[in-house]
Amino acid sequence: MCPSTREAVTVKTLDRDRTPVRFTVLTSVTGGLVLAGILALLRGDALIAKVPAWTVLAAGSLAAIPLMLRRAPWTRRPRQAFLVTSAFSQKYWVAGFVQRVHVALDRSGIDLVLKVPDRDYDAAAQAHHLRRILAARRGYLGGIIVATEVHRLRPDLVEFCSELALPVVFTDIEPFDDETDYPANTTFVGYLSRDLGNLAGRWLVTHFRQRNTRRPHVLIVASQQHPARQDHCASVLRTELTDVSITIDDSCAFQRPRAYDAVQSHIRLLAAKQGHLDAVFCTNDEMALGAVDALRATTSPVTADTVVIGVDGTTEARTLIDTGTSPLRATVVQDSHSLAESVVHALESMHERRKATKRTVLTPEIYEIK
Repeated sequence: MCPSTREAVTVKTLDRDRTPVRFTVLTSVTGGLVLAGILALLRGDALIAKVPAWTVLAAGSLAAIPLMLRRAPWTRRPRQAFLVTSAFSQKYWVAGFVQRVHVALDRSGIDLVLKVPDRDYDAAAQAHHLRRILAARRGYLGGIIVATEVHRLRPDLVEFCSELALPVVFTDIEPFDDETDYPANTTFVGYLSRDLGNLAGRWLVTHFRQRNTRRPHVLIVASQQHPARQDHCASVLRTELTDVSITIDDSCAFQRPRAYDAVQSHIRLLAAKQGHLDAVFCTNDEMALGAVDALRATTSPVTADTVVIGVDGTTEARTLIDTGTSPLRATVVQDSHSLAESVVHALESMHERRKATKRTVLTPEIYEIK
């Protein structure tokens, strides 16, 4: 047996948490033998011969008590990290991200504790989970937060991070407006909503210019979460195409059925006005798939050349794009694998007292049919 293996076996043998009975017996016997040896050196073997054996063991047990009460340096440290999500119901990109975070943490022997809100995108539901985490903070080495309704939750986040005093990585949405506002034990890792919107807008501009589309009309199907996605896409379109017309529907809450209804309703409106729908930008792929469903369910000159672009880069969206027969032509990719790896790296760096960048911004890419 190599030295490192022997050391590992010894540590496991003396682990008070895993083997409490063995730990007690070994420390008691060892303490008694040590005490007996000390007495022998100080007073001679003759004195020891007159001391009853039970008194030696009792004294050894008393000597071992401080060792049992004191946490040994090899006692297990917290190996759990929490992840508080802003939403989970029918959010396939979120589910994929959670899975990849779990894999990245598991490689380091860290268990993931997932906190899913009772209601998607609800600050009160998140605040409840934050309080629960504080009550059990001794079991965590730190955690990850996907914040929601940050204008409401911000004071709770500041108080939480201060009281927790453990590493916290924010992702998906920045909870603070400036780096100086971030508590000392926090960092942000993720994609910026404005970058996603800008990239989608530039793709649409290129698409319209390549086809010499005059007076293009764009429907933006969005949510009230991440408003910068739709706002920056619209800004790029209006800056680059002076004759563009844009309608924004931000009531779809990143849900596929709501996007379906929104697109169907807009098609009927345009048909009554003899208009046309040149493109639909959906601020996540679930809504983009709903838009595709709506377009396929409609036979109308309004949608003869309509294209759809989404955000996230989910497997289903990429597969549909690859067919080349769908209105879905592109998606702005938030790579959940790269994001998870970067988030976990930042968390482990802070846990190990290594310096972490206050903001790590990842660069999105367009996935389109080649």
